[in-house]
Amino acid sequence: MTQDEYESAICKELNDAGFRKPFFNKQIEYQPDESTFGGAIVFDIEAVSYLKRVGLVDNGKCPMCSVKEDDLFYRLQNQKSGASYHVCKSCYKRYAVQERSKRGLRCCIGVIVIVGLFIWGTVKLLIIVI
Repeated sequence: MTQDEYESAICKELNDAGFRKPFFNKQIEYQPDESTFGGAIVFDIEAVSYLKRVGLVDNGKCPMCSVKEDDLFYRLQNQKSGASYHVCKSCYKRYAVQERSKRGLRCCIGVIVIVGLFIWGTVKLLIIVI
C-alpha cells in the first residue's frame, strides 16, 4: 500500500465511522494530504483509538510516512489529546525534536517572565525607598 493509499484508507475509515475534524466553526470530513495523520487526527484521541482497533495504526506501518517495519519501537504522544502511537525512527526524530523545541521555548519564556518580574519588583521597591 502506497502512502497515498494508506492516507486515503485512514480518511475513509474515519469518515465512514462518523469522525469529523474541526475546521473553524464547523466539522468537515478528513481528506488525505501531506500531513493527514499528524495534522489533525492525532488531536482526536477517540479517532486514534478507533484506528488502532480497526488495525490502521500500530500495525507495523508508520502512520506518518507509511514505512513498513517489523516492529516500530518509537512512540509519540500528542501533548494536547494524549493520543499515543508508534512511528518509525526517522519520524520519531523529526517530531520529537519539534516537541522538545516547543517545550524548551515555553521554559525560556517562563524564565524571562520570572526574571522580568524580579527586576520590576526590585525597581518598584527602590522607588518606594528613595
